[in-house]
This record gives sequence, C-alpha cells and structure tokens, in this order.
Amino acid sequence: MEKEKKVKEPKAPKAPKVKKSKYPEGYIGRPKPMKTKTFEFHKPTAKFWVGFGFTLAVIGFLTYIVIRLIQVGNAVQPPLEYYEAEKIADTYTLENNYLKFEMNGKTTTFTVLQKNTGKVWYSNPQGAMTDKLALVKEKNNMMSTLLVKYSTENGSDDTYDTYTNSVQRNFYNIVKKGNEITVNYTVGQMDREYIFPLIMYQDEFDKWTEGLTKSQTSAVGRAYHKYNKSSFKGSELSDMLEKYPGMEDQNLYLVFENVQTHVKVQMEELFAKQGFTYEDYLKNKELYKESNIKEVPAFNVSITYKLDGNNLVVNVPFNEISYRLKYPITQLSVLPYFGAAGPDDEGYMLIPEGGGSIINFNNGKTKQNGYYADCYGWDYAMERKAVITETRAAYPVFAISYPDSSVLSVIEKGAEYAGITAEIAGKLGSYNYIRADYKMLHREQYEVTARSQSAQFVYEPQLPQEEYIQQSFTFVDSGSYVDMAKAYRNKLFAGAKKQNVQNVPVAVEIVGAIEKKQQIAGMPKVRPYKLTSYKDAGKIINEIDELGIKDVNYKLSGFVNGGIRQKFMNKINFIKVLGGKSDFKKMLKSVEETSGKLYLDGAVQTAYRSNIFDGFFSYRDAARFVSDELCELSEYTPIWYGKDPERDNYYLLNNKNRIKGAEKFLKSASKMKLDGVSFRDNGNLLSSDFNDRAPLTRAQETANQIAKFDEAAEKGLAIMINGGNDYAVTKADFVTNMPLHGNQYAIIDGIVPFYQIALHGYVNYAGSPINLAYEKDQILLESAEAGAGLQFSFINASERDLQETNYTEYYASNFDEWKEKLSEVYEEYNSKMSPVMNSLIKNHEYVSDNVTKTTYENGYVVYVNFSYKNYITPSGKFIPEREYRVMKVED
Repeated sequence: MEKEKKVKEPKAPKAPKVKKSKYPEGYIGRPKPMKTKTFEFHKPTAKFWVGFGFTLAVIGFLTYIVIRLIQVGNAVQPPLEYYEAEKIADTYTLENNYLKFEMNGKTTTFTVLQKNTGKVWYSNPQGAMTDKLALVKEKNNMMSTLLVKYSTENGSDDTYDTYTNSVQRNFYNIVKKGNEITVNYTVGQMDREYIFPLIMYQDEFDKWTEGLTKSQTSAVGRAYHKYNKSSFKGSELSDMLEKYPGMEDQNLYLVFENVQTHVKVQMEELFAKQGFTYEDYLKNKELYKESNIKEVPAFNVSITYKLDGNNLVVNVPFNEISYRLKYPITQLSVLPYFGAAGPDDEGYMLIPEGGGSIINFNNGKTKQNGYYADCYGWDYAMERKAVITETRAAYPVFAISYPDSSVLSVIEKGAEYAGITAEIAGKLGSYNYIRADYKMLHREQYEVTARSQSAQFVYEPQLPQEEYIQQSFTFVDSGSYVDMAKAYRNKLFAGAKKQNVQNVPVAVEIVGAIEKKQQIAGMPKVRPYKLTSYKDAGKIINEIDELGIKDVNYKLSGFVNGGIRQKFMNKINFIKVLGGKSDFKKMLKSVEETSGKLYLDGAVQTAYRSNIFDGFFSYRDAARFVSDELCELSEYTPIWYGKDPERDNYYLLNNKNRIKGAEKFLKSASKMKLDGVSFRDNGNLLSSDFNDRAPLTRAQETANQIAKFDEAAEKGLAIMINGGNDYAVTKADFVTNMPLHGNQYAIIDGIVPFYQIALHGYVNYAGSPINLAYEKDQILLESAEAGAGLQFSFINASERDLQETNYTEYYASNFDEWKEKLSEVYEEYNSKMSPVMNSLIKNHEYVSDNVTKTTYENGYVVYVNFSYKNYITPSGKFIPEREYRVMKVED
C-alpha cells in the first residue's frame, strides 16, 4: 500500500504592520462645518402665550413683593429745640366782652373768668399739691397743662408731665402775639443739648472754621481735645482707631467732656453761622463713641390759646411736635385737668356715650372702671386681638357742669385721633376730671423670631403733616346739658335750614341676600343665599304703601355684590339668585307710584370673600397696618371676645379703592335713577392706611368721605348713613341705627339725649330696628324721648332659612308676620309724635327717677315713663307704666 503523502498547510499571511495613530481610538476626524439655515419665524402657539403670560405674572408678583420689602418708609427725627424761660412776665392776659384769660408766667397755668356768671375756671386744681390722696406723680400731672406719653421700641410706656419736666426746669417760653398766647415746651429730664459738632477730623475742622476770625478759630480749638496716632500706644491706639478710623490719616478733634456752658453757647452760635444744622448734629452724634452723651426722652410741644367770643380755643400743631426716634410720642393729653371738680363740689361730667350720659361728681363708684371712648370708633387699620365692647363716640364732645355754669368742649380738629377719658374723685386723687387724649404715633407689635421673648414694636415714621389739634371750650351761663346741646347745635348747623316733614320719618331695611354654605355639585360652597328677591322687595314696598305708611325710606341691603357682606366694589354686580339686573329694573318700575324713597345700600371700605377673579388683589388693594402687614380683619366672638376662627376674614381697602368704590357706587345709583344711596360704612367707619407709599390719615379719610357726600348731593342723590358721626350728619338725609341709649357702664349715673337735642329739626334719625330689638317697647320709649323716627328690617324668607348662618339677628324679620304689627306701631307712634317732628327741642328733664319730659319749641311736651309704675303729672295727667304721652305744654 502506498503511503499517504502529507500535505503541507499553507502558512497564514503575516498581518501588515499598522502605523500607530497619534489620535485616540474611535477618533473620526474633525467635525465638518454645518450648513447654515435661514431663520424661519413660527407664529407662537396658544400654549406659548399661556406659558409666557404665567411667567410674566410670577415675575411681576415676585418683583412687587421685593419692592414692598425694600421700600420701607424711613422715619425722620424732627429737629428738637430747647426753649428757655427768658424774659418771662408774671402774667399774660387775653380779654373780650365775655371772658378774661389770665396766665401765670411762672407756672403756665391759667384761669378763665366767665363774666356773665362770675365763675372762675381753673386750668389745674388749686389744691393739687396738698392732695392727701394723690401720689406725687399724680400731683405733678394735676399741675400740668399737657401730658406726653411716650414709648420705646420694646413697648415700655411712660408719661412726662410739663410741670416737672419743663416748667420747673425752665425749659419753656411764652409768646404773646395779638389775641394769642403760645407756650412752647421742651419736655424731658435731659440736659440742654447744644447744636455743634462733638467730633471732627482735620478736614472737617478746616471746613467749619473757614472764614472765622483768628480768635474765633482759637476759641473753637480750645473746646476740643486734639489727637493723632502719636497720642496713643499699644491697645489704647487700637481701641481709638477702631472707634475713629479716620485718625489713621488725620488729626481728631473730640469735644471736652466738661466744657463749660458759656463755651457751649459760644460754639453753638459760631457753628450756626457757619451753617451747621440740627441734621448735621444728628449725623455727627452718631460718630461720637464716647459715653458722656446719653440720649434720653425729649419732646417739643407748643400750645396756643385765643379767645373767640364765648369760646377759649386751644391749638396744638403737629408740625411743632418734636421727639427722639428712640422715644416716639404715642399720646398727648391737652388740658387734662381743666375745670376739675373737688371732693366737695356739686355737678356732673357729660360724656359722649350713646346720645349722652352723665357721671356725677364724687359718686362714690371708686371700684368701677373709669370711662373711655374712641371718637368715631376704632381705627380698623390698627390690629386688636379681642373686642369686649366697642367704645365709640359719634360726636367728639364732653362737658363739665356746675350748678350755675358749665363748659362744653368740642374737638374741632384732630377729633379723629382723640378718645374721651373721665374719672371720678377717690381713685387717683381727690378730683373729678374729664379730658381728651390724642393718639399720636401709631404702633404695631411684631415678632422678630419665634425664639425671641421680648416684644418689638414698629411705629409710624412721622406725625401727620399740616394737621393740628383744635379744641374749643364754650362757656355756658347755666348748668343745663340742654343749654350745652343748644350751643353744640349752633356750631353744627350754623346757617342751615330746618327740615319740613309732615310725618314721623321711617326707614325700612329690606335684606336681599346673605352668604350661606350650600351644596354645589355635591361640594359645600359659600354662595349668596336669597332672603328677599328683587321681585319680592317690590311687593313688600307696594304693600307698605298700601298700609298707608307714606314717605318711607327704603334701605336695600344685600342687593348687590354678593349680599350683606359685600365683595370688592370695583363695579356693581346684581345678584343672580335674587333675579339679576333685569328683575332689579322691574322692581324699580313696579314701585314708581309709591311715595317711598329707595336707597341702595353699599360698603365701599371693605371687601369680603373677594379674589383676583373679582378684580381684587390683596397686596395691591388692601390697606396696611403700621407693621406693613395687610389689613386682614376678623370677626370677634361674643363668647370669649377673641377672633372667631369660624368666620371669614375680610380686608380693609386702601384709599384709592375706597374712593373708586364710592364713585362706582354713586355712578350706578344715579344711572339706575334711584332716590339715594345708603353708605353702610362712610359716616360711621373711619380708618387710616399706614401704607408707607400712600399713607392715609383718619383726618384725610374724613375729608374724603365728606367729598363723596357732596358728590352724591350734586348727582341729586339723597344720603343715608349708619350711626351718625357728627361730620356726616350735616350731609345726611337720614341716619339709621343711631345709639339712643349707649352702653350702661356702672360708673354712669344718668342718660340724656344730648346729641338728639342738637340734631332734632335738622336731621332725620332713628334707632335700631324695632322688630329686631331685644325689647320692642324699650326702643319705642327711647325713640319717643329723643324725638326719633322709626326703623324696621324685613325679609321675605322664613326664619328657618337663617339656620346655620351667622345672621340670627334677622330671626324676627319675616315681613308677613310683622305686617300688621308694623301698621299698628307706626299708626300709634305717628299719631302721637308727628306734631313735634318739625320743632326744635327746647328742654329735657327727669321729672322722676325713670320718667322724662321733653319740651318742644312749638308748645308740645312728651312724657316717657321708663318705669314699671304709673306716673301722674303735676296737672294730673296719667302716664301708664312703660308708656309715653304727647300733650300741649301744661299751665
């Protein structure tokens, strides 16, 4: 067999050598240049615009917040002058045919002689310094014509009197000019501050001494230590450079700590000629790091006295009030003890509680709280944590009466900042006194951190500019509150015409809608809830007219903008569940033949349940507290007096929106040809706005409200208001909800219709609704005593519809149930009271403890028996218990 031949396998070819690349693995070379495309514009989509708009809104909101945070008003320290008692006369006198005013130049206390009666009125109690009951501080208060209350940044309060803190230190002067005497006080326990530099570097020294004579320059040099770096060594040099870094390059001049007074006077005069101002001094004092300058509370206050007929008029201009920023002035009491009555005096103090109330001198109620009320009520731009009682006075008036003479004090300017304080003898001292306390710089407390235990306060940056306090004291030649009310009437209605009414004025409130939680698509929502539709309102008005009740003033409440608690009034929105705008117009058409007047009710100062969809943006449209926080207000519970968490909060509007809301309100009412407008707030609510960019004072708000009343009159619209602040009653055609009898504080001894005596015959007014009163007969008796009209409040819905709402006060408002009673009450009251409605009140008196007698100029009298016993008049006329009678004046 042949052997197999071995076949050689071919050798594999060798791999070619690859040149090693200098580039890393995977490198594909340089990128090729891209081909450019021509730009093409694509029309933005709707999605783009939504996103863009949202982005702008967010940016705008954030920008606004940042601006609000950084634009904080800077407080400016007013210049402080040091008045000194030089060339003070022993006596300063003013005199006219009625009064003689004499001031003691050494004490600044004074007397006023009432010439007709010979009564001498004292600015301060004569026996103050020997009062065995009063402490030293109270004695000093009783010797003062002004009391200055101040505070600190942590809220510690103290009061300076002008007697020990100004007069005894000779820090005052007196200037008589014509029929005026002005006393300028510098108040405080400070040494005289002289206005010249405490510290200067060489360049400043050269600047301020330029132009002085050689001797004057030398005098300036002798008043200062001159230092440079070589004056100190080691740690002492380091300390000085830390305090005065400018000494590194220049000489340093520090005033001698024990420089003599005559040198200070010389320096002040020299530097004043060189143009050194109080502002320069304040900046310079900040640079002075030595401990011999201690800043203490100090104030300037000026008070001017003048005689005007039978009046002493007192002025305190805000522009003349100075204070140090560390010690802001918070309250000023003007003539706090004028006319004060001693422990043996007989008489009373008249306070502005309700229509008027009386506190007898020395009534022995020393365990009771003293009296206090805010003029025109609480400023809603001030935060409060609880409300126990709303202390408000609709008229800034008080009086002191002795058996033969009395003095009536009326706050004519600055009443918006005032509160009335009254105290009886036996508590702080042996004297009864009543006075006006004026709020100065308002403040708010805030928390720095949650861990901080100390309270911190922020204050208004400055007092209102170009405003002032003006308080008149009218001297009356009798002890009668009626005569005082007549004097007040003459001030309010000088030159005005009396009314001409044939029947008792009547106001009827018809309530349209309230807010109530309702099921909407299975979800609880707060929505307007119908109590009286527009159509139902027309029926009620026609039925009342058919009852024979004529000339009724109808207040259409809760008819627009969501109901009783109205939404933001940037426009007038009629309520759909009540029938909408078309039904409202039909209602107006249906009542054209009636004799009543229709007033659309509206709130222009607040916004309830309003949001951006209603045109309301809180950061833009709300007023602000002093702390710069939004004025978000709360309802308060009558149970524990605190904020009610179950009720919706609401906002106080800023000035711009109050004005805008009032204009929209008036324009719509005029366009709809309504008879008038009913302001739920203007004429009653008076609030500031402490927004540092657009501040609004209460005095400015008063002027704004008066301007809107005038605008309404120009449009031919009648005006209805609530409560009746005195600046508004002269503009109003009807005042509703006027407090006839106020709070029954224990310190009060009697109730009188002082305010109504002043108003009757010039203004229509009524108390609270008869059918909603806690006791119907009581309101009728109070109305008869004060010559008031009547007010009622009605709804068309059943009382059951008010369940689970915050409107339980309307439980007795169903019109069908009250229709017959309405007719009975009106017919009886009108038949009795109509004869006196056009007449002025001539007199009012208590003929027994609970029986009053009101006498009118036309010869009628009204007896009102508040007691539960029958009363027989001196002529034998019978007045049943809890009844009133109108009759001709008895012989």
